[in-house]
Amino acid sequence: MDLTRQLQDLLDDAVGQGMTPSAVCAASLDGEALPVLSAGLALRFGADGVPLPAEERVPADPQTWYDLASVTKPFSALAVLALARDGLLDLDEPVAARLSAFAAPYRGSEAGKQRVTLRHLLTHTSGLPGTWDGWREPLPDRQTALASLLSVPLVAEPGTGFSYSCVGYNSAMALAESVTGMAWRTLVELLVLDPLALGGDITFQPDPGHCAATECGSPDGRALVRGEVHDESAYALGGAAANAGLFGTASGVLRFAEALRGGIPALLPGPLAELLWEDQLDGLMGSAAGAARTGVGYGQSVGLRIGQLGWMGGEAADARGHNGFTGTSFLTDRGRRLSVVLLTNRVHPTRDGTDVTPLRKAVNEAVYTA
Repeated sequence: MDLTRQLQDLLDDAVGQGMTPSAVCAASLDGEALPVLSAGLALRFGADGVPLPAEERVPADPQTWYDLASVTKPFSALAVLALARDGLLDLDEPVAARLSAFAAPYRGSEAGKQRVTLRHLLTHTSGLPGTWDGWREPLPDRQTALASLLSVPLVAEPGTGFSYSCVGYNSAMALAESVTGMAWRTLVELLVLDPLALGGDITFQPDPGHCAATECGSPDGRALVRGEVHDESAYALGGAAANAGLFGTASGVLRFAEALRGGIPALLPGPLAELLWEDQLDGLMGSAAGAARTGVGYGQSVGLRIGQLGWMGGEAADARGHNGFTGTSFLTDRGRRLSVVLLTNRVHPTRDGTDVTPLRKAVNEAVYTA
C-alpha cells in the first residue's frame, strides 16, 4: 500500500475509534517531505464538554496549530545551547552560582541544589521532582510564580537518578532570563525560531481560531482551553515557558526535526550540536546510568529522548525525539534519514482515558518500513 494512503488510514481509524478528535501527520524520507495529512475535528466539544452542533465544529487541516506541550522542551534546550555558544551560560556551572534564588532554603537544608548544573536540568538528572504544584496557590504575578518554582526542593541528589522534570526545564528558563535580562519568549524567538525561519509555523502566541482545542474544564479552572497553553505550570508562568507553551503546525515541527537531523551548522558549532544527539547519562551518572537507562528504556541527550521504542517504534533505537502530554510527538533518525511528526489533541474534551501511544507507534513504524 502507498505510504500516504497507509498513514491517512491510520489517522482516520484513530479518529473513528475515538482515540483523539483530530490528528495531523507530516513525514520526510531522505530529505523529501510527504504531503501533510489530517483527519478529524480541531474543535468538537463546547466548554461544557458536550459535542457541538455540526455547524459549529471545526475540522483539522494541515495548517491547524497544536499545543506542542513537552515537544517545547527541545526548542528550549536549543535556546540554552545557543546561550552557551555565546558564552553567556556554562552547562557545567552550578545554577545557584548565577541564580541565587535557585538554592533558596525550603523545608529544611537544600545543600544539594548547590551542586545542580544546567546540564543536570536539561537531562532530567538534577534530582528535582517532575512537577511544581505552586500553580494551585494564589500567584499575583510571574515573579512570585518563579520564586515559588525556584524554591522547590530536591527529591534526590543530583546525578543519582533519572526523573523527568518540568521543574528542571523551567529552572533553566529562569536562569536564562536572569543572565540575559530578556523574556523567555523573546529568547526562543531570537535564538531558535528566527534563525531557523520557523516563526510562521511555531509560536507562543497562535491565533486561537486556527488552533486545535484541548481540555474542557481544566484543573486550574479554565472552561475551554484553545489557543493558550494547556499545561497548568506553564500557564501560571505566563504561558511561555521552557517545559511547554509553544504551538506549531505539523510542517513547522517537521522542519525543526529535519534541521536537527542535519546538525544545524548555521546555529550551533559541531560539539554543541552533538549534545542534542549524544546520550548524557553515563557522563552524568556514572555507574548508576545503566540501571537508570534500563528503568526508563531509553537514553537522554540534552533535550531529546533516545530510542524510546514504546512510542517511537521497534526500529527506532537510534532515533531522537520527544512527545507531549496533549498528544504530540516527533522523531528524527540520521541513519535512516527520516523524520516523523504526529500532532493530536487527545485531551479534548478531557485528559482522562485517552492515549495515542498506539497511533504514534503505528505511524512511525509505517514510515520506517517504507
